[in-house]
Amino acid sequence: MTVLAYRFALDPTPAQARALRSHAGAARVAFNWGLARVGANLAQRDAERSYGLAAGDLTPPVSWSLYALRRDWNAAKGAVAPWWAECSKEAFNTGLDQLARALKNWGDSRRGKRKGKPAGFPRFRSKRKSRPSIRFTTGALRCAARRGTRCCRGSGGSSSTRTAAGSPTWWRPGRRGSCR
Repeated sequence: MTVLAYRFALDPTPAQARALRSHAGAARVAFNWGLARVGANLAQRDAERSYGLAAGDLTPPVSWSLYALRRDWNAAKGAVAPWWAECSKEAFNTGLDQLARALKNWGDSRRGKRKGKPAGFPRFRSKRKSRPSIRFTTGALRCAARRGTRCCRGSGGSSSTRTAAGSPTWWRPGRRGSCR
């Protein structure tokens, strides 16, 4: 099985840039929501242990796998982010995936399964200090008819965004219909 991935720089219009920043902000919101939820659960369980409660009487642990975080996010997103429908589901999935990876690294580091410097517990992402990032992984990017463009669903109604430079290596497969 061959997996191809391409990274390219976009040259968005001002409206598209706002939409992309909105998507990156949605990823940050989902990350911070999940981190607050997991952190509160861990703090509650630590407090209950300090009271001398038996292991069976503790608050049930919150799973921090990507699947569990996504399931819980889908149940809570209406209350947490009433504007959720304005962004692609990929935006929220990006934040939850980053959180699941960070928590896995922290857990593996605590158990000694991870080499190198110990990983600390993940920190909340600030709107001003964190680097905006987003991944589209489930076909949200498509090949367009013109060279140097890609269609991006859920980006404020924009149908295509120009790339910063022409990239015939990733454009040519689209002409043959093999690009997704």
